[in-house]
Amino acid sequence: MNSSKLIIKKPWLYQLDHDYSYKHALFDGIEFENAWCMIRDGTLTIRANYAWDGCTPKVSFLGVWWVGVPDGILRLGKPWTYYASLIHDVLCQFRHKITISKQAVVKIFNDVLERDQFPLRPIYAWFVDKLGPQDFLIH
Repeated sequence: MNSSKLIIKKPWLYQLDHDYSYKHALFDGIEFENAWCMIRDGTLTIRANYAWDGCTPKVSFLGVWWVGVPDGILRLGKPWTYYASLIHDVLCQFRHKITISKQAVVKIFNDVLERDQFPLRPIYAWFVDKLGPQDFLIH
């Protein structure tokens, strides 16, 4: 008997199973809302089912291993950079609509990594600053 499976290639690694909120002073004064996120009263809320690819670039090798920027070891059930990459991804994805600068986004990324005590924080923040998106709505 030959059974076949439909393999769906997901362009993401992670998907939120519940809303996630993060408060930061750099969100003060920003009002934004769409189907995936909202910024209001200094808090970014990312809605359940939002999906992202963690720290990038990375590619799947033979469908078994990921090669590229590591997301860090599992810490409390999630990769170490899980929340930093989530927040950064949302802010970059909607950077042409949210009134936030690249410098603010890098600072927020850095602060989340610092909160989560990621030991490679300075290196990751430097690479996000230099190699991440540069074309934000405001500069």
